[in-house]
Amino acid sequence: MAEINQVSLGDAIYQRLSQDLVSGKLRPNEKVTIRGLAERLGTSSTPVRDAVQRLLRDEALEQRSMRDVRVPVPTKAQYLEIASIRRELEGFAASRAAEMVGPKEIRRLNQIVEKNEAAAKAGRWSQAVKYNQEFHFALVEGADMPILLAILSRLWLRMGPLIAGYYAREQVALVRHHQTIVAACENRDPAAAAAAMRADIDDAKEGIIRYIESFTTND
Repeated sequence: MAEINQVSLGDAIYQRLSQDLVSGKLRPNEKVTIRGLAERLGTSSTPVRDAVQRLLRDEALEQRSMRDVRVPVPTKAQYLEIASIRRELEGFAASRAAEMVGPKEIRRLNQIVEKNEAAAKAGRWSQAVKYNQEFHFALVEGADMPILLAILSRLWLRMGPLIAGYYAREQVALVRHHQTIVAACENRDPAAAAAAMRADIDDAKEGIIRYIESFTTND
């Protein structure tokens, strides 16, 4: 029973750290330690170590030396490849959502956009970027595509810290295209929803590339 509980705890910690990466709570180049994570999560080192090893295999963390585990900074090529994949998959999800979502889902999307906008205006950028990620995932959930959501979750493991770090540093608007996507869902316009999602991803490309390059400059 103790072994089962230990495995369950390891899974829970893995999920918690994964969510911290996806939502951008952990940022590119941030150093993480087993002891520090264990203290923050209030648990022993063993399940944390197991979770970190899984994230290393996922390439969501990278080990630079025996004592140096960090959130990776993607290369420009890695970022552009993942952005291209997201562009197609999330554009497809937005199109599908525009065909499927009802009033309840539209209310949820609007509420996330409103919270995102309010957080940004108040300068609460950690919250704003969290709502940004929440919107993207809520749209896929509204499209009723759990397999696609699982695929995108893996991509956001690697992109979440980068997207959050960029928006928090540049403090640029997050919701303009999201508002267009919600309007397209209300109007049952799949093409407009897909176009707005692709524009949402495309518009950030140059800024995110500059953000990636800043880590090389700062080294």
